[in-house]
Amino acid sequence: MQRRHFLTGSLATAWTRLGATIPARSSHPALIPYPQKVQWTDAVFACSTYAVKAPAEAGFAAAELVGALDAAGAKQRTGAPKIVLRFADVSGAGKIGAGEAYELDVSAKRITITAPNPSGLLYGVATLRQLIFRGARGPAIAGCRITDWPAFAWRGFMHDVGRNYQQMTLLRRFIDVMARYKMNVFHFHLADGPGYRIECRVHPELNASSSYVATRHPGKYYTYAEINEFIAYCRQRNIMIVPEIDMPGHSEYFNRAFGFDMQDERGVKIVEDVLNEFMDHVDTPFLHLGSDEVDVRNPRFMDRMASLVRSRGRQVMAWRPGNPPSDKFVSQIWSYGPELDALPGIPIVDSRNNYINHVDPFQAPVRLLNMETTGQAEGSGIAWGGILCHWPDLNVSEVMNIYRQSPVFPSMLAAAENYWRGHMPHNPQYWAKLPEAGSSEHARYAEFEARMLSHRDKYFNDWPFPYLKQTDIPWRLIGPFDHKGDLAAQFSPEREIRSSYVLDGKTYRWTDVVGATIAVNHVQYDGWLPKTRRGTVYALTYVRAPRDMTVGFWIGFNGPSRSNRRQQPNPQQGEWSTVGSKVWVNDQAVAPPVWKQPGRVADLVETPLVDEDYFYRPPTLVALRAGWNKILIKAPKGDKTWNWQFTCVPVRVDGDRVREVKELRFSTNPGA
Repeated sequence: MQRRHFLTGSLATAWTRLGATIPARSSHPALIPYPQKVQWTDAVFACSTYAVKAPAEAGFAAAELVGALDAAGAKQRTGAPKIVLRFADVSGAGKIGAGEAYELDVSAKRITITAPNPSGLLYGVATLRQLIFRGARGPAIAGCRITDWPAFAWRGFMHDVGRNYQQMTLLRRFIDVMARYKMNVFHFHLADGPGYRIECRVHPELNASSSYVATRHPGKYYTYAEINEFIAYCRQRNIMIVPEIDMPGHSEYFNRAFGFDMQDERGVKIVEDVLNEFMDHVDTPFLHLGSDEVDVRNPRFMDRMASLVRSRGRQVMAWRPGNPPSDKFVSQIWSYGPELDALPGIPIVDSRNNYINHVDPFQAPVRLLNMETTGQAEGSGIAWGGILCHWPDLNVSEVMNIYRQSPVFPSMLAAAENYWRGHMPHNPQYWAKLPEAGSSEHARYAEFEARMLSHRDKYFNDWPFPYLKQTDIPWRLIGPFDHKGDLAAQFSPEREIRSSYVLDGKTYRWTDVVGATIAVNHVQYDGWLPKTRRGTVYALTYVRAPRDMTVGFWIGFNGPSRSNRRQQPNPQQGEWSTVGSKVWVNDQAVAPPVWKQPGRVADLVETPLVDEDYFYRPPTLVALRAGWNKILIKAPKGDKTWNWQFTCVPVRVDGDRVREVKELRFSTNPGA
């Protein structure tokens, strides 16, 4: 069978690069995603008072416009300067994105948003919202002429509510954020091992509390009315719901309810009943049937279910790798490999390497901005786009920890930039680290980082946003020294800082690196040093304080995943990690936290995370003196270390809000 390869950059090179050149530094409002074409002007539209002219079909776009301006303190008034929404084609838009394109023209006396469809008007309003600033005489909007369209048709996010239930009020808040960043697909993973989160009348056993894991909101599910109200809420914001009922794997709830599994012939009939009832009450163009991570005992199961779904007028989605139907499905790719080349005629949605529950907060946005979605610069009839996935597999002690314990929103903003703008470079070497300081790729990321931080401060005061500026934090890294299995072994950098060291006839020199999280070796991707089975590295930097002060630091080692406990066991009291990691400031050891769950926990899945990683526990307080302060990190690697990395960055924390400690300055050469 002929296969079409989509995992390389070969197609991308054939595309003419489109879009606006993003200025490296700008006094203009920060836009995410950055539009394809922008011309800034000196005009300012003062909007203390304004009037709106819009066709009735503009609908929710007009309501969003009024809401954004009212929130900024502007007031509608007859005869005031006009903001006009109108329908017309947008010239110059890409073929894939023409239906969602818009033009935005902001002059001193008038604003016009033009689009062929209500979705384009909504996206024009989303950009206008980001152009609002506080002028000398009240709210104002920055002058510009923008022509914009998406590179990819599908720009999505997936939440797993099967494992950890979320209330509809919280999900609606989340949808509001998605809409403002022009994301248009919500992948609703409604069932997984811990529970079936959909009302079921034909087989109410699925909703019985005994069918759920006792620690996972037993008996909590969404009624058909709630799901349909949610679909309508999303549709109003141009977001399509893709519900997923994962089968036949990830369905332990089914076994608890009936005493046999889905692939049993009795189970097949029950699943057909359940799907028919769901489709009787919920109308969506796609239905995702999962298919991943399953021991296949009934090879006809997926084809039978897919045929049923298609007979009811829906398109089928399924995971790859997995056990998808034999044909006529949309393939959602979640891993790399030659066996995952695109199949002829099978559309693809890309979810590779972006499971944000696995990724460190300082690595996630960098990775997403160095990945070609579907291996192409722009979408096509086969390459539909991407879905960013969030799988908080472990039990959470409270629902907001779903957002606190993973970099949900830093990842979303980077994904929105990628999926909308397209033309991302394919740089796997930056999937676990920042580009080298001074490089063009470092400058490109620093520009995005500045926009992202502006959005963090302006729009995310009510959400966790675990990210700080890191592009200006230099380190020097040396090693690995061979500890020969003795994790406590001491090497020369602990005793004296020199430009180089000789040990066992080998010369070691410092390497310049940069970032808040430094990956020495990553389990899958390139780190700053070549991969090795074991060793000890040291990292050195200096931070300048304007006065004697006590500062909170995020400090952590080896990045435990939030979907499992691969770093088990937790450190014992008095340890930073299980491999002898250490931190010194001005040659004084920094004490680790008093751990709430030291050592090995009894239940690896149902015991919630509480303080295992740096960004969801209180910062470590460090005394700095006026002037330059030396920070030295020791990071050994053991045979079972998953991600060999460390994080060290000053932070101010106020509830879920984090900010930089702006008085501090970093250097690896403080005497220069």
